[in-house]
Amino acid sequence: MVIGFIILAILALGFALAVVLAKHPVHSALALIGHVVILAIFYLLLRAEFLAAAQVIVYAGAIMVLFLFVVTLLSAGKEDQDARESLPAQRGLAAFLAILGGALLAGVAVRVTGTPPRGPAPTGYGGLLDMGRLLWGPDFPYLAVVALMLLTAALGVMVLNRPDPAAAAVKEVR
Repeated sequence: MVIGFIILAILALGFALAVVLAKHPVHSALALIGHVVILAIFYLLLRAEFLAAAQVIVYAGAIMVLFLFVVTLLSAGKEDQDARESLPAQRGLAAFLAILGGALLAGVAVRVTGTPPRGPAPTGYGGLLDMGRLLWGPDFPYLAVVALMLLTAALGVMVLNRPDPAAAAVKEVR
C-alpha cells in the first residue's frame, strides 16, 4: 500500500510539474487531466467514491474540455511566434519565489498538526448515495448557476473570437 502511494505521489508531482513547465497550453491541459486522474485515485484510496467520481467528471471531463475548446478557439489561425520576454529575469525570480513558497508551506505543514478524528466516520460518509442526496437537495440551484456561468463564458469566447469579415476579404484580394 505504501509503495503504491509513493508511486502515485511521484506521478502526481510529475504531472503537476508538466502542467507548469509545458510550453504549449494544450500539453499543459493534458498534464492537468493526468494530475486530476491521479487525485481521483487518491480519493478512491481514502474511500471517498463521490469525490473521485466528481473529480474525474467535473474537472477532467467538463472543465478541461471547456478549457481545450477555448484554447483552440483563441489560437485558431494564429501562427506560433517566439515572443521575447520583456523582463528577462522574471523566470529566475519566479523559480526562486516558487521554491521559497514551497519551503514555507512545507515548514508550516511539518509544524502544524491537525487533530486526529474522534471515532469512525459515519456510515455512508463520502459515498455516492449520500452525496447525491446533498447535491440534488436544497443546494442544486447553486450548481445550476455555475453551469450557466460556464456556458456563458464559452459563448462569450465564441462571440469575441469570431473572424473579422473585412480581414478575410483583404486576404482574398491578395
